[in-house]
Amino acid sequence: MISRAPLPPPPPEEPGPWPDHAAWLAERAEAMVELSRRGLSLGRLVALWLTGALAVVGWAAVGAAIQSFEGGGLGLMTGVVLLGLAALLLVPAAVAVGFWLSRGRLIRERLAAWAESAPERVTDLRVGAHRRSVMWLLPSVLLCLVGVWATGRALAEAVSGGVTGREPVTLGETAYALGLGGTLLVTGLLGLVPSVRHQYWSERLMRPTPVRGGGGAHR
Repeated sequence: MISRAPLPPPPPEEPGPWPDHAAWLAERAEAMVELSRRGLSLGRLVALWLTGALAVVGWAAVGAAIQSFEGGGLGLMTGVVLLGLAALLLVPAAVAVGFWLSRGRLIRERLAAWAESAPERVTDLRVGAHRRSVMWLLPSVLLCLVGVWATGRALAEAVSGGVTGREPVTLGETAYALGLGGTLLVTGLLGLVPSVRHQYWSERLMRPTPVRGGGGAHR
């Protein structure tokens, strides 16, 4: 699912092996299409979701650890073990997000370098990757909405749980709910931003340059 093939290299400073300028433009278009495809690939999106799921399990361990500490006694030892488990889950998730962001930044830089390697505008519509952008956009928006809802509900229950007559919400439950909502929101934003940014960038890149009128032809 995740491509292991290397990314197209950045453009050389001076075009060499291409027989003419048209061949250079064709090479530029193919490199940009591949970079656009890799930047918004299903594999990258699934990798982001799996990292988010890992973080959610980590926050569940944090919530269970806090509940164990609240219970006291032997629960203190259980809490320490659960905190260690949470660290084993959350730290790799954070590192994975860092690598994920670094990969995306590298792809954007190479796309920009290829776009600037020739003065002609890009005309290959595949560079826009519209279907892939939609594939990233819709579930990311859904994750953001669910994350906002979960975070808001956790905060509301933490504030009013002991006032409405229901059983008060424990600190562990609140920590897990906030971690869950925050993770879903961040995961959604990490998927939303590249999609919107690529569409905005590609539309500007492929937009025809307006021809300024010269005030009439000279005869």
